[in-house]
Amino acid sequence: MTDERAVLRIEKLVGGGAGLAHGPDGAWFIRGALPGELVQAVVTKRAGRVTHAMTLGVVEDPSPLRDPAPCPHAGTCGGCDWPHVRADREANLKADVAAEAAGKKRGRLAEALRAAPVTPSPRAYRLRARLHWDPGRRCLGFYRARSREAVSIEGCRILSPTMLAALEPLGEALAGACPQPADVEWLENLDGSAAIAALRPSKGGDGHLRRSWVPARTDAPSPLVGFHLLSRSGRLRPVWGTAHVMMQLPKPLVVPVGSFFQGNRHLVPWLFRRVTELVGPTPVPVWDLHAGVGFLAAAALEAAPRPLTLVESYGPASVGAASNFPGVDVFGGWTAEEYLQRHTGLPREALVITDPPRSGLSPMLSRRLAEWRPDRILMLGCDPATWARDAGFLLDHGYTLTHLELVDLFPTTHHVEVLAMLESP
Repeated sequence: MTDERAVLRIEKLVGGGAGLAHGPDGAWFIRGALPGELVQAVVTKRAGRVTHAMTLGVVEDPSPLRDPAPCPHAGTCGGCDWPHVRADREANLKADVAAEAAGKKRGRLAEALRAAPVTPSPRAYRLRARLHWDPGRRCLGFYRARSREAVSIEGCRILSPTMLAALEPLGEALAGACPQPADVEWLENLDGSAAIAALRPSKGGDGHLRRSWVPARTDAPSPLVGFHLLSRSGRLRPVWGTAHVMMQLPKPLVVPVGSFFQGNRHLVPWLFRRVTELVGPTPVPVWDLHAGVGFLAAAALEAAPRPLTLVESYGPASVGAASNFPGVDVFGGWTAEEYLQRHTGLPREALVITDPPRSGLSPMLSRRLAEWRPDRILMLGCDPATWARDAGFLLDHGYTLTHLELVDLFPTTHHVEVLAMLESP
């Protein structure tokens, strides 16, 4: 960050959630700004005629979308990028941001995203989080925005009540046990009655963690039922207690600590039901190509008994999937691309589920899906830009978009999930 400042009028929000303004030196993308506002901004980065900045204050015309009483950590904590947006206006604003992220090249999809229904979420939603421990400052929290400095988050609006209540006693337990900076993985079940924690090497820090740095069972706050070590790659080193929680869904799911699982305790049951509805009762076989521990596959199985194939590249998650689906083909350690390279002649009468990371489908995977051409593809995309790219490719290869909606799994951030069904005639 520099001391260079400017006063600019915000035109609209763009993909990524920043406000767009134009100055004599080109385009400005300003965090913490809302459409119509005249803001004072400070430069954080320049790249040619593009300037990235953050809002220092509203000079004129504060937006009706702006929360008059934002989170007390707004402006310091980097855990959220929309703490300034009113909760009752946030979900629909995300449809505009999703449309902007899709871009002009995919104009039809952009307009479909803008018109798509949005399922909102209450706050205090996170059942999974990565916190950062700073022993020198005895601080357990999120990183400060654009830094690697942990900041206190007492009163955080996005943590679950269970996690929030455990912050102070967990920090005290770490102060007595862990002398080095580390990340703390937290995972709790849906009702917050049980939680698991694990120490993990912090990014850029020492990769060696000692068992003695894990707080003793007697010092750990309720409701922790296990505390362990995780390597950078996610390999578990057990210390004490159980290493997983059980998510009580229509099909209960074992979720090991360190594995990906949808992090919104309010909407996980809703999303399970919604996917079950979209899949429907026709018992065609299902291939879940980004299976995790099997959340979306379980929803498909709830719709009707059917053959399942799960593909999951991340080892710890695939172990959870194998536990959740005994007797089912689980290709652990395989990428979707590897699976489709080695398995050809798959039936067209099939449903494929994709839930890729923010980078979306790889070009190879998109091509393989277009060549296979299963009847239906259920897409859950966590980045509207890459979802639009991937869905657009499949539409160009004969698919039709038959269902589209947005799901606000990450309140107080610009992120929104795209839930879509594509069908091949």
